[in-house]
This record gives sequence, structure tokens and C-alpha cells, in this order.
Amino acid sequence: MNDSTPELKPPLWSWRRTTITFFFIVFIFCLKDLGLKFNHLPDGADPWQAAKDFFSAALNPAFTDQNPSLPADAKPFLERIGENMLATLRYAFVAMSMALPAGLILGILCSRSWWPKKLQDSTSSSFKHYLLRLPIVLVYLVSRFFTTLIRSVHELIWVMLFLAFLGDSPLTACIAIALPYAGTLAKVFSEIIDEQDARSSDHLVYSGAGSLQAFFAARLPQSLPDLLTYTMYRLECAIRSSAVLGFIGIETIGLTIKQSYENNYYNEVWTGLYSLILVVMAFDILGAHIRKRLHTAPHALLNPDPNNIRALKRHTPRWPFMRLTWTALLFTSVAAWFIGEPLNQYHSHLSRWERTKTFAEGLLPKPVRESHAWSDAIPWAENLWTTNGAEALLSTVIMASAALLLAAIFGYAFVPWASRNIASAKPFGLPSGHTSKVLTRLWSFLGWVVRTLFLIARSIPEFILAFLLIGIIGPHAWPLVIALAIHNFGILGRLWSETHENQDDLVAKQQILSGGSRNQSYLCALLPASFNRQILFIFYRWETCVRESTILGLLSITSLGYYISLESSFLRYDSMLFYILLGTAVIFISDIISVILRAKLKNS
Repeated sequence: MNDSTPELKPPLWSWRRTTITFFFIVFIFCLKDLGLKFNHLPDGADPWQAAKDFFSAALNPAFTDQNPSLPADAKPFLERIGENMLATLRYAFVAMSMALPAGLILGILCSRSWWPKKLQDSTSSSFKHYLLRLPIVLVYLVSRFFTTLIRSVHELIWVMLFLAFLGDSPLTACIAIALPYAGTLAKVFSEIIDEQDARSSDHLVYSGAGSLQAFFAARLPQSLPDLLTYTMYRLECAIRSSAVLGFIGIETIGLTIKQSYENNYYNEVWTGLYSLILVVMAFDILGAHIRKRLHTAPHALLNPDPNNIRALKRHTPRWPFMRLTWTALLFTSVAAWFIGEPLNQYHSHLSRWERTKTFAEGLLPKPVRESHAWSDAIPWAENLWTTNGAEALLSTVIMASAALLLAAIFGYAFVPWASRNIASAKPFGLPSGHTSKVLTRLWSFLGWVVRTLFLIARSIPEFILAFLLIGIIGPHAWPLVIALAIHNFGILGRLWSETHENQDDLVAKQQILSGGSRNQSYLCALLPASFNRQILFIFYRWETCVRESTILGLLSITSLGYYISLESSFLRYDSMLFYILLGTAVIFISDIISVILRAKLKNS
């Protein structure tokens, strides 16, 4: 009797193959639209010489002013760099001190974990159940809509809006950073809270506690480590956003870089870039230590009587480093409001009320202001759409998509060598051939080099990278695409390598123990297991890339940001709002698409 097991064949088509095919088609379409001509400099300009002059200065950063015409009593160069770097940190801390409380409150409202158990059931057809559920669902939907709206607009566009009616004070810029950051924090906080294990809060509810009591006593404390680590990451992002404020005239390190580059003082540029990179790296390392501490269970040295509460509290292990860190961060956030020049400086002969009134009136479409009939806004909007809107929107989406897919391609090539469980003399902790101290150190050095490359790539804001690249290869779309790709290469590299390190590696270990190589265990076991998570990160970053490619239009490249800046300079606030809403609509649509595809990928 022959028992024959039917051969299992994978399906011809799946969501994974559909997703990869879709990405490939989009990438080809983007390359066709962008073209492959990278040099758009005037005749006679030599991009290779410009690149050589700029990058050779990296080996010799300036410690004194390169400008020979400065007066003798001018502030020393390094002192100005230090002051601008401190201003960058100050504005970042002020912005985060506003964004964090708002993001936490909105994040709780956007979460379903605090809902009463009986109201979480959406399948009941009872009219009474529907009436009880309606108010809480409305709060949830309004909160979700509001957070999506405020994070859909880039912080630099918020700055342009706020400067128009609040004035050119540093506080205005800080509020503009805080607003989209509050929306981003709210979205991520709500997802972190909802993804926690519900057994502890359910146990309290079944024991007689109310839903809010269970939420604040169990679910929220359970989420705290992840909330704190993500807050540290957003603080790092706020430092980069604060640096970019220099490109619109706020005195941060970005202003120093911009002025030095425009005057061809490349050595000064590199000094500013190095200072920014070092500060971002310092906060990245601090965040890594905090993540490690928060996700490591402390071990008590003594075993007191478990029934003695006082003894348990007395012998509970404590980490002075954590207390010192959070105390220093809290003190810095408070001090940033009061130490230094006043944040709320105002330099206009018009009152803020007059500016706000003029701005609000200007937001109405011009035909509506003249005729007081909203029907006249339709041909006005159609004209903006057909004249510039459609082309600018398509250009924005193409640049964002090309940059992200380019970053993903290079990310897949470099990520294995940044993952500590792969880039090791003993992959997954198992012996693989001959090992020695030299080989072990070489593997460790390789992993450190790639991880440092990721860190440097994401330390420099894409706006600054694009500004520098335009000066080298000319004003066109490719500098923006390359800048976005470099920055997202660093971010995807970090996220994907951490995904590999946290992934269950049992199948990969079996590959090694069965005689497979390092590459085989990665390609046949670890990569397929991590694929869905990596695709989720691509969708997460695409939304951000659309926002960033919008704002890169401020560098005079045709995108939505270019027309937003143009209309703002002519005080045509109605047209400016139209282009802002176009970008917001794309973010809303991309958010819906990413939610649907994430669900499909998770179930595949």
C-alpha cells in the first residue's frame, strides 16, 4: 500500500506577490516620468568639480570664520554655532512640551481600550445599544479625523500659515512643529495602547472595576515603556525639524548652514552638519539606552517577604540613570520656555487680531469674496486644478514614491549586515564554520559601520540634504528624490534591522543546524517571516514621504510646496489653502489604502 501525500503548491497569486508587482510597476513609472538625466546645471558648470569642492571640505571643517570681511568685534564662529545649536534644541523641547500632552490626550480619545466592554461590541442590533454607543463613537471618529488632519500638513507649511497671522516669533514656529507632532503622537499612542495585552485590564473589569479604572490602572501603565521610547524618537525628529526652521529665517543651526552654503563657505557648512549629526546621534544613543532599560525586567538582589508591602517597596531595584534622565529632560523642557530670549517676540505694526482677521478673510476663494456666492468657487477650483494642481500633485506623489522605493531597494541590500543576529561570526548564536577572534571582530565592525551609516543618513534632515544637492547637480526633481531616499534609507534600515533582531528565529536556526549557510537562513527563513512587517513600514513611510516631497517644493522644484510658497508670497491665501488641501487629501487617501493593505498583509 503506497501512501501518497499530495504535493502542496503555493498559490499562483498572493497579496505578497501583488504588492511586489505593484511596487515594481510604480517604480518603473516613476523612473520614466523623472527621466535619467541627473545634471541640470547651466552650460559650463561642472557638477563633478562642485561635488569635489563640497565633499573635500568634509575633511577640513571650519573652526574660524571663512568670511574675511567680518568686523573684528564679530562673534567667533564656534560661538555662533553653539548658540544656534542651543536655539535648535530649545525650540525642539518647547515644541515637544506642547505636543506630548496634546498627543497623549488625543491618543487616549483615539483608542478603544477605555470603552466599556458592552459598548465595544459593534454587532449588536439593539436600538438601546446603538444609542449608548453613538456618543462614544462620535468622540472616537472626530478625534481620529482631527489627528489625521493636523498631521497631514507638514510643520513648515504650518509655520507659513501661522506666520501669516501670528507673526514671526519663535513661539509661532514652535507651535507649528507641535501641531503635526501632536497628531503623529496621538496616532501612534492609540495604536500602542490598543495593541497591548488586554488580559490585565479585563481581569480588573471582571473583578468589578469600571472601564476607565481598568484603563488607567492596567492598560495605560502597561503601554508606558513603548510610549516613552516613541516619545524619545519624536524628540529626535523635533531636533531635525527645528534645524530646518533656519531655512525660513528662524535662528537655528539650519540658518548657519544655509548662509554658509550660499556663500560657498563649505568648511563652515560641514561644521554645522557635524554639530547637528553629533547632537542627533547623542539623542539616538540616549533613546537606545532608555529602550533597553524599559524593556529589561529588573532583578532584585534580595527576596523579601512577598506579603510585606513595605519590604517589597524598600527592596525594589531602582535605576538612577532612568530617574536622572527623565528629571533632566523634564527640567530642560520647562527651562526652554524661560531661559534665553523671549519666545513670543512680535515685530509688526499690526495687531495679531488685525492680522488674523485679514488672513481669515483671505482664505475665502476670491470669487466668493466678490459675489458672496459659493457656487462661484467651483469654476475657481477647477481652474486651479487644471492649471497647476493636477501636475503638482502627480509630481509630489511620483517623487515620494520613487524616493521610498529607492530607499527600500538599498535598504534590502544593507539591512542584513546591520542586524546583530545575522552580521555575527555566529549567526543566530550558532557556530557556522571556522570562527576566530579576528573574524568575530570583523563581523562586529561590519555591523557597526552599517548601523552608523543608517544613523548618519537619518540624522541630516531631507530638506537640508535637498538644498545641498541642488547646488551640486542643479534645480530639478532628482536632488529631492535622492535626499528623501537617503533619509528614508536610514530610517528603514533602523526599523528593518530591529525587526530582524526581534523576529522569532527558530526556523532560521533550523536552517543553520541542517547545514544551511548564513545567506540561506536569511533568504529562506528570516526574510519571509519579516516581510509583512517590512511592508507595513514602507506604507508608514510613504505617507511621510508625501508630506516631505510637498514641502521640498519650497526649494523651487515643481510640487505642491512650490505653489503653496508662491501663493503665500503673493498673499493669495485662498489659492494657498487649495494646494494645502490637495496634499491633505492625498494623505487621507493613502492612510485609508495603507490600513486596507496592512489588514490584507496581516491575514495573508
